[in-house]
Formats: sequence, structure tokens, C-alpha cells
Amino acid sequence: MAIDDPKAAFEQQYMQEEEKSPLGLTVFASKLAFPKAGLPLEIFRKVAERFSRPSVEERLQAMWHMLVMETEHLADTKADVDDMEEAIQLAMRRDAEEFNDKKRARYVKLIGNALRSEKQIQDVATLIQTIEQLNESDVTVLKVLNRVMNRDGDWRPQTMPPGQIMKLHPQTLIARAQELTVQIALALGQKTEKNTYTREVGYGICNRLQGFGLAHEIQPSPRELPLTNYSFRLSTQGIRLLELLGENVANLEYYFKD
Repeated sequence: MAIDDPKAAFEQQYMQEEEKSPLGLTVFASKLAFPKAGLPLEIFRKVAERFSRPSVEERLQAMWHMLVMETEHLADTKADVDDMEEAIQLAMRRDAEEFNDKKRARYVKLIGNALRSEKQIQDVATLIQTIEQLNESDVTVLKVLNRVMNRDGDWRPQTMPPGQIMKLHPQTLIARAQELTVQIALALGQKTEKNTYTREVGYGICNRLQGFGLAHEIQPSPRELPLTNYSFRLSTQGIRLLELLGENVANLEYYFKD
């Protein structure tokens, strides 16, 4: 018999399937068998609920609505259509899998700014994949690198035939190594008053960012562990990512020339 009530139709299609889910039955049976392990099993139950069909559908619908709202008044775009289609598809899939609202906001912001950009942004789908792999500490340190190691006035004119060219001397950034390590430590919640904190936490995150192609190390000499400062700068990919996430990024005209 046809069901006229949309809510009832939805429940018949999804809720009954959920009740028959082997994963749901397994969690329920395990909770009965091991009552003392209630808290860990409750965690597993909540994870299982996220992968239920109604939860995924709800997540996809919400993400779609946010993307539409982000680009509601956009009449035209210079973005590559195929690249943007892949980027949007990836963002929606990752968001439905992760249930991470902070990453969701970054996906939406990046896609919206890429579509609105006056220049064609290349490989937006790759940037979506990068966001998916970054944790909160990675994003925090990336922003510190931008604040400390990418300032107005860092690039200086130098005369070279046939004229002047703007350059960034590495010593400008190497001189900020101590400031960088302190600011990263503070951003990560480390105590720096006695100057005995390990630099390895921030150094490790900077190396992760380098592995993602978002930063480059500037190393004048080998480091002596664990108290030696370190120096990194943003890569062009890191600068592009921060720009599309809405951060104030200096020196764009020097990193991206026509």
C-alpha cells in the first residue's frame, strides 16, 4: 500500500534498515554481554549511529545547503568546471564521513572563495584533500607561520640586469627563528616562561606541513636537540590555501606573478 506521509515513507525506508543493521545488533549484543564496558561501547554506538543512512543523508543535505548559501549570489566564475565538480564531490564525501564541523567550515569557505576568485585557482580538489588531512594543530601552526614569517616589507628590491626585482633574503626569516618557535609554542599551549620547553612539538608539526607541501624549512646549520630554534616559511601552496580560507596573507603579488 502506498504511503502518503513522507515522514512515514522515510522511516520505512531507512529506520527499518537501521534496525536490521548487523553493526547495530553487534553493538547491542556486546553491551548486554559486557555491562562493565558500557562507556567504551557507548562511544562505539555513537560512531555506528553516524554511519547510519539517516545520519549520512542529513549530513549531506546540510553540507549541500551550506555550499549553496555560500555561492548564492555568484553569477559567474573563472574556476575550472571539472576541477570544481571534483572538489565539491570530495568535500561532501569527506564531510559525511568525518562529522567534523571545523573542517566542514573550511571546505565551504575554500570552495566559495575559489569560485569567487578573479583568477582561476588550480587544483582546488587537491586543496580539499589537504584540508582533510590537516588536524587543528597543523592549521594553528600554518597561521603562525603566516603571521611571523610572511610580513609586509619582507621582500626588498634588488637591482639586477635589466632592472629591479623583488627578493626575499633567507636571513630575514632566519633572524625570526626564536620568535617563531615561541609563537608556535604559545599557540599550542606550551609554557615558555623558563625557556626550557621542547621545540620538537612545533618542529614536528612544521615538518608535517612541509610533507603536505605547505611549508619549507630554512636550515642554516644542523639543529642541536631539544632546545634549538628552527625556521620555516610558507610555500606557495600554503599561501594559496590560507588565502582561500579567508586569512590575511601578505606578499601575494610576489609569490604569484602573471
